[in-house]
Amino acid sequence: MKKPIIGITSSHEKENGLRNYHRTTVSIDYSKGVIAGGGIPIIIPTTNNIEIIKEQLKLIDGLILSGGPDINPSYYGEDFKEKIGVISPERDENEMKILGEFIKTEKPILGICRGHQLLNIYFGGTLYQDLSYYKDETLKHRQDIYPELEVHTVNVEKGSLLEELYGAAVKTNSFHHQAVKKLGEGFKIAGKSNDGIIEAIEKTDHKFCLGIQWHPEMMTARGNEEMKKIFELFIEKSMNS
Repeated sequence: MKKPIIGITSSHEKENGLRNYHRTTVSIDYSKGVIAGGGIPIIIPTTNNIEIIKEQLKLIDGLILSGGPDINPSYYGEDFKEKIGVISPERDENEMKILGEFIKTEKPILGICRGHQLLNIYFGGTLYQDLSYYKDETLKHRQDIYPELEVHTVNVEKGSLLEELYGAAVKTNSFHHQAVKKLGEGFKIAGKSNDGIIEAIEKTDHKFCLGIQWHPEMMTARGNEEMKKIFELFIEKSMNS
């Protein structure tokens, strides 16, 4: 049986000290996660040419919106607050176009970290630009080292895709300083951490459109069999798309 082709979005970075030198980057862990789940990864470079984007998307059976810099808050109607991080206008424009085209195909989408937030914003949701704007005390959501380490619990909602994999709860890593605030149209919450942060969302009118705030690719690439289940389910759905 043919393995599904999975497109992975990438970052558009400007190299410090080198004028007009840009590069496409993405962690190898995303590719390792796709391979572990049974798929074939390809990296999608940043372009804002919509005709090129349409042709790129014809090649893939599933889409991973990968992690990366903060999304420009103007996309959800806010000014820049003091604790906003680095943004990438080129990547924002590219991924908004990618999502706008790919959502029409009804093929599976997995949003991870930034990708989870992008899904929410695209459908009218908002973010906390920094977790300090959520409330004074939260769990530590930005661990410093050990990318595979389980640092907090995600409480899984009944009837969600994650419940099929993990039951009532799952332990995850955590690398983020922003979080979903207002939920995007057509989404439901699939999981929360113990401090109330929304850790997973899924689109109710799509066969597989899942956003998760943690990084299962980091854990899968380092041998975590529980996190591999996310990629296996995503690949399975992509195979049947």
